[in-house]
Amino acid sequence: MNLLSASRFVVGLEGAELTERERALFGASPPLGYILLARNMESAPQTADLIAELRALTEPDGPTPLLFVDQEGGTVDRLGPILGASFASPRRCATAGTDRVHENAYLMGRAARMLGFDVDFAPAVDLGQPGTGEVILPGRTFGFHSEDVVVAGMMFLHGLTRAGIASCLKHFPGLGRGAVDSHLERPIVDAHDVDLMVTDVAPFTRLARIADGIMVGHASYPGFTKDSTPASLSPVIHQILRGPVGFSGVVYSDDLLMGALEGTVPERAARAAAAGCDVLVMSKGFDAYEDAIAAVAALAETREGNRPTEMRIAALRALCLAAPRPAFDLDAWEQLGQEVALFTEMLDKPRPRRVPEDEDAGMEPIDPIEPIE
Repeated sequence: MNLLSASRFVVGLEGAELTERERALFGASPPLGYILLARNMESAPQTADLIAELRALTEPDGPTPLLFVDQEGGTVDRLGPILGASFASPRRCATAGTDRVHENAYLMGRAARMLGFDVDFAPAVDLGQPGTGEVILPGRTFGFHSEDVVVAGMMFLHGLTRAGIASCLKHFPGLGRGAVDSHLERPIVDAHDVDLMVTDVAPFTRLARIADGIMVGHASYPGFTKDSTPASLSPVIHQILRGPVGFSGVVYSDDLLMGALEGTVPERAARAAAAGCDVLVMSKGFDAYEDAIAAVAALAETREGNRPTEMRIAALRALCLAAPRPAFDLDAWEQLGQEVALFTEMLDKPRPRRVPEDEDAGMEPIDPIEPIE
């Protein structure tokens, strides 16, 4: 039962190398996968080697772990520093054109796949609300209007899919109205439920059928829940996600180590699992890993009640493992860095209008219009 519960966790590592303690801990209780952050990635070859070592902990007899990265571009750019070329932010790409959103996502997906990653915790489809979302999520939103976010989000998802990387919409039901950073404290989004459904939730609803996962944030939504329960821990929020929104894939918690949540990490994990999170994300808190597994295992749920979660996780694993996983190639990596640098350099430059050769044929010249004094 503990092994089954362990397979619901995505965990972080202490540093750029596996410690003996981590080898023993994760070898005995293999998680669904691992998330690598900046502290874990010193160079591309080192990152590729670390990922290979993580997979070797349980292969060939055990389940193959999935590798997760939080790669949006802009302020959330884990791969750019080791590529030697920064990836543009979602807002910058959306401003330049939705085709640029697609290309940027495709380049990021290629970089992630070259290193051995399977899932990108992106894109963020929160609305860039003036004074809140634009401030708390600088450059991370595609725009203010939900329709613009839907189109850009669709292009981003297609770019990742084209690169062979699974996606994850975040942060349900939307952090665009949050006035504080959920890494530090809990945002309170005090808006009417109908207003939220037609604005903040709309991108998730429109994109639910083509996304591989959705991450639930830690803000509170009294308009939905009638109390201050964080979304990730609220059965009401999960019912909206599975009901009106119509999402049938894997649901992730946001990082359980964030300041927006109260209680111990095992308590947070158990509440998130009970509320409806399939996968529980812990970026650190290694001391709490075994206790968190035990807390989830102790939930008063039947095996049959866990079956939908098991099936969704199995489907995600099958999706990720079906994609080709080529060996890391330093020459190809450096070539990709040049492509990204060129793309970023050209991103803000106006694109020349392509005029068909015969467009002006047979047209009389037009006299210039005299300026109005």
